[in-house]
Amino acid sequence: MDLNALSVFVTLYKSGSTQRAAVILGRSQSYVSKTLAQLRQDLGDPLFIRTANGFQPTTYAIQIAPKIQLAIEQINSALEPEKFNPMHIEHICIHVVEPMLVIIGKSLVETIREKTNAIIELRHWRKQSNALLIDGTVDIGIHGLKERPQQLYQKKIAQGSATLSGNLAGEYVKLLVEDYNEHIELHKSTDHKLDATILVDNYVVLNQLLEQHYTYKFQLPSDNVKQEIGVDIALICNASRRHEQKIKWLSNICQNVIQQAIQKP
Repeated sequence: MDLNALSVFVTLYKSGSTQRAAVILGRSQSYVSKTLAQLRQDLGDPLFIRTANGFQPTTYAIQIAPKIQLAIEQINSALEPEKFNPMHIEHICIHVVEPMLVIIGKSLVETIREKTNAIIELRHWRKQSNALLIDGTVDIGIHGLKERPQQLYQKKIAQGSATLSGNLAGEYVKLLVEDYNEHIELHKSTDHKLDATILVDNYVVLNQLLEQHYTYKFQLPSDNVKQEIGVDIALICNASRRHEQKIKWLSNICQNVIQQAIQKP
């Protein structure tokens, strides 16, 4: 049975006129009449009798109209997306690449906490993060834009830069960023003779070394900083979850926090 036809029946039952029913439904009067004729055939009952005062429902129509209206309301309710409430979330897991984690981590946690009492799990990105996003263990990731498994959706949300920083009289220190630059030498794009003689994978240790040594240090965009190596920052999630209310909500928060960090003087 066509749901639209049942909606025509209920509207006709309430209005008592094919003309009024057509206006309410935004359809032509002929459409209402044809639909009524088909319903009469399908249900084996006249449903409505034409009188001087309009259409009068038959006994059968009076019996089924409330049931059909309730059924339509329940179907429409079932098809409506569930209203999203962050307070109903129990757990949030986000993986963020260093050094972005250091730059936005505190603000990200504080912003999320303002909206929900969920457990917040904020971790640095690691090689397993792609797989954890795919299986749903991780909700959102923030990392450099690069080729990833097709099950993942990426959206560029900012462009950072790496700028020479530290004591140029010392040795060059390379920050190893997991799942990004272990096997590529981005610093050679500006000086092909530059070799890294110290390699670290911790942003805090890197900063401690800059009094004696130097590196290309990642920063978010700034009018006061000359961009020497561009780095595209992406929001990453499971492609099948990208339209999920929780993911859309977290995505907006992550983007807003990053934009606020960019705008800070």
